[in-house]
Amino acid sequence: MNYPVWTVPFLGTTWIIGLVACIHIFISHFAVGGGMFFAVTEWWAYKTGDDRIYDYLKKHSQFFLILTTVAGVVTGVGIWWAIGLVNPSGTHTLIQIFTLGWAEEYLFFAAELATIFVYYYTWNRIPREQHLSLAIWYAIMSVFTLIIINGIITFMLTPGNWLESRYWLEGFFNETYWPSLFLRLLIMAALAGMYALLTASLIKSDLDFRAKMLKYASKWFIPIFILGPIIGYWYFTNLPADAVENIMTGIQSSGIGNFSVLARAIYLSMILSGTILVFVFVGPYLNPKGFSFNAALLFMVCGLVVTGIGEWSREMLRKPYVVYDYMYSNGILKDDAAKLNAQGTAFAMVAKWTPEGASTQRLGKDMFKYQCMSCHTQNGYRGIKRLLGERDEEAIVSFLQLLQESDPDKNPYHGIMPPLVGTDAEVAALAKYLATLKENEPATQHVAATTSGEPRTSLE
Repeated sequence: MNYPVWTVPFLGTTWIIGLVACIHIFISHFAVGGGMFFAVTEWWAYKTGDDRIYDYLKKHSQFFLILTTVAGVVTGVGIWWAIGLVNPSGTHTLIQIFTLGWAEEYLFFAAELATIFVYYYTWNRIPREQHLSLAIWYAIMSVFTLIIINGIITFMLTPGNWLESRYWLEGFFNETYWPSLFLRLLIMAALAGMYALLTASLIKSDLDFRAKMLKYASKWFIPIFILGPIIGYWYFTNLPADAVENIMTGIQSSGIGNFSVLARAIYLSMILSGTILVFVFVGPYLNPKGFSFNAALLFMVCGLVVTGIGEWSREMLRKPYVVYDYMYSNGILKDDAAKLNAQGTAFAMVAKWTPEGASTQRLGKDMFKYQCMSCHTQNGYRGIKRLLGERDEEAIVSFLQLLQESDPDKNPYHGIMPPLVGTDAEVAALAKYLATLKENEPATQHVAATTSGEPRTSLE
């Protein structure tokens, strides 16, 4: 444990990452999809010689430039800020493994930014052939940023042969790399159409052209409608077996248990995605003249929700790891956790920020901070007070000892929560600290639970 822990009361640190990431991903996916949209649409304008399309693209590119280079860049920096504070060990690991990959990513990102500025500020200043070349160049640069970042993101869930070889390219081109790449490209194309529906719905001067552009924008949903289910299934078949089992457990549990929420989230994502596709067809495609700006805005909200659910589901599938089968969400390496418990090594000896000879209260507090607060809070999201219910100190000790078990038959939280690392004295200190959190809590606020140390159905 080489880094201090950043605590966020009530909300928890995971929500900070989630909120920033959802907004950034929704914008960054548009940045790539928008590049494809500019290239294809300007080629269409060039072939048809339709000046109205050029005028529309110029206005659309202004909106695109402001959104992607301001909000997109700010939230991109925000993600680094969030993950660096929330999980510095995981961030350090990704930087160390993919140093060359990150260098390439920022090279393409710089080229992408430079190109979009040149693209916007050269409207009506250079020949149309050259301007079309800029659109194509921007599309290529933006897709290459996806090609790089996709390998790093998918590595976190499916590290592949890297676990044995430690060769970064084997982790980069992992089992879910290709299905994820193609699936994201389809999503980006759909988002490009979704943003285009928004800007096209604002056209007031030429209603026939407005209808033409709305119908054109709706066609950008066709690829994901046709290929999305196929590539989605391809992605699903390459997930780790435990992750697939978690999904199936959530489906079969009928609303009970840790992963029923994941199953319901996936259902909601599928329903919203299907709803968007159906209403795009009956709205801007079949009836473009009756399609309003408010309807386009509603599509955007649904798209943001689907994006958030998709990214949250991917994070849930990784539980309890930040890098699957290598590093737990609290920053402890899988091999180190097993080794420390097997050898009976004190956690305090490897926790840099716990002073030698710390009091029982301080030791218990640090155990909670460094091993639990990456997912739990005291009173808020996944609040530990509520989850412990009416367990007394003795029952808490029994429960914590259960979390040290590596046998899935003895530990129902195996594969859901990281194993607890520590000696008997440290486990007792943690139990004492957790018990003190509940001392001033009214009994009516506790959730009923047994005091035998048996786990509740869910401890999220």
